[in-house]
Amino acid sequence: MRAAYLLLAGCALVALAVEGAARLAFDHVSKIQRRTVDEYRLARTMGNESPSRHTHVLMVGNSLLEEDVKFDRLRDALGARWQTRRFVIENTFYLDWYYALKRLFDEGARPDIVVLTLSTRQWTRSEIRGDYSAYYMMNTGDLPDVIRDLDFNATQAANLLVANRSKFWAARAEMRNFVLGHLMPDLEALMHLANAADPNPLIDDDVESVVRGRMARLKTLAEAHGAQLIFLLPPVIEPGGADGANGFLRAARASGVPTLRPVLAGTLGLDFYRDAGHHLNPVGASLFTERLIPELRDELTSLLSRDVDKRADALGARLVSETDTLRQR
Repeated sequence: MRAAYLLLAGCALVALAVEGAARLAFDHVSKIQRRTVDEYRLARTMGNESPSRHTHVLMVGNSLLEEDVKFDRLRDALGARWQTRRFVIENTFYLDWYYALKRLFDEGARPDIVVLTLSTRQWTRSEIRGDYSAYYMMNTGDLPDVIRDLDFNATQAANLLVANRSKFWAARAEMRNFVLGHLMPDLEALMHLANAADPNPLIDDDVESVVRGRMARLKTLAEAHGAQLIFLLPPVIEPGGADGANGFLRAARASGVPTLRPVLAGTLGLDFYRDAGHHLNPVGASLFTERLIPELRDELTSLLSRDVDKRADALGARLVSETDTLRQR
């Protein structure tokens, strides 16, 4: 029994040690993790100043936003009229960002406009990044909904619940990759070769049927917190241009959410990508960003104008109602 107690105590000490290392050190030693934490901190405080002096634009997405958009160039081009911030978490999908935005809103973030950057495939896939998402992107109270959305079994659900409370359990794969990256510096370049476009074409009707409800759900969430949405489609290479974008655009129009597609999928050659057609290289990112800037600026201005008109109509209706009430009295 004494040996058993010593073994259990040793296991507990090891668990506490790795959890402490994850909480105290990982965010500081990993460049990617440090960037993620900093962007999250800025995103959750967006729009909290009173009175607000800016229109707040929050761009969220995965590595396609990180690598395809020259964010500093975009932010400078939009100018001081828009306070533009970015929040990137790699390897994420629609469900990741639905619950991440819900968490940001619950924590007090109040962006006026949210720009979500995902490919059509990432919109249609019913998955999340995994344990990492549970800790960094989801409220504890939302986990039952996440489990239902993903149809997790008991083992997967238990894993998600543990990851939501333990930073080590959530980030253990990232910690392992961080160590491997230092031991084998060429590993990242090798992994880039694995980033290829899916050879299976997307069917527009199938895409439309899947994303229509997801768009409506996300729009309801945003509007409940005073935010408007813009969707941004990156130019991922697809065979024959079969990226399902037409079905996506039909669903977006039905949902009333503007969608930007500055560069059509399949129109850029492989020399604009750093891999087999998924992420743009610096030359491709510069081209995409320069085409995005005027489209995004025009859409932001249009949304702001419509928002002002809505507020004016609401104020007018309120004044008419109050006038009628006074007359009746």
